[in-house]
Amino acid sequence: MMSLKTLSQGKINIGLLIPYKREDGLHEIRSVFVPISLGDPMEVEIKTLSSGTNSEIRLVSENHLQGYRHSKFEEVSERGDFTKNILYKAFQKLVTHLSHPVSISIRLQKYLPPEGGIGGGSSNAGSFLKELFPLTKLSTEEQISLAKSIGADVPFFLQSSACFVSGIGEVLEPISVAQGRGILAIPPFGLSTASMYAGLQKSLQKPYGSQVWKSLAEDLIRSLQVGDWAYLQNRLENEFEKIAFQTQPLLKELRLGFFESGAVYASLSGSGSCFYGIYPSDRERDEALRIVSNRFPDMEFRTFSF
Repeated sequence: MMSLKTLSQGKINIGLLIPYKREDGLHEIRSVFVPISLGDPMEVEIKTLSSGTNSEIRLVSENHLQGYRHSKFEEVSERGDFTKNILYKAFQKLVTHLSHPVSISIRLQKYLPPEGGIGGGSSNAGSFLKELFPLTKLSTEEQISLAKSIGADVPFFLQSSACFVSGIGEVLEPISVAQGRGILAIPPFGLSTASMYAGLQKSLQKPYGSQVWKSLAEDLIRSLQVGDWAYLQNRLENEFEKIAFQTQPLLKELRLGFFESGAVYASLSGSGSCFYGIYPSDRERDEALRIVSNRFPDMEFRTFSF
């Protein structure tokens, strides 16, 4: 038996642009994805079964989510319908490629919120695939293709570094990003990806229809490398913010709250409801945590680093 322990890390988006809607109905994106220290501790136990038997998967989870998100995860946990969980979907996609039958047991402590824009489910699937791919003969290209078929963000979670991301999320260019520290706000409400994209009302274009963000400009790459977050603030923005602020005005207040507490960069992450602020030092971040926690008592806050 093989036992593998990992942290299924969340991510933040530094900038997110949607240039156009593709002919296949999906949306082209441009973003910088950065893995963060917050995540779901996960242990994967793999036991080889005798030839001719069917592979199987089992989940044992602890649900640490709050509010409606607690119920949302329960619905797809082993206490609900596990076949609707992204981990089960990943297993189903992978099982035919395994070199021999296995029994898989996953122990998961669930902290990353669904509908938060920080990769809650995609991270779990990516971490799971990363541990199981060595039991297949899939090439790197085939691994990315399989991950993409599970979810647009899943390929990123096969990586270990920040990436400039394009396509629907599967075109990944590793990029150097300075170390940083921040505060993540987890609101008591979510934002669904489908409704956020619908709100953008992007016109249908062919792939050659936009030259925007084909690659990052030199000044942006340099600013990311040295951590010049103030320079990046109005240059790498999340296009979903305008819709999020209309849908949930509290998020606009939250953004202001981060800046007034000393953040040098603040943004919505992905197409979800989580908002984050980046601070110049641990001391300033810890002081800001006290300020924003008092100002927004119904909000859950977590500190993170990257």
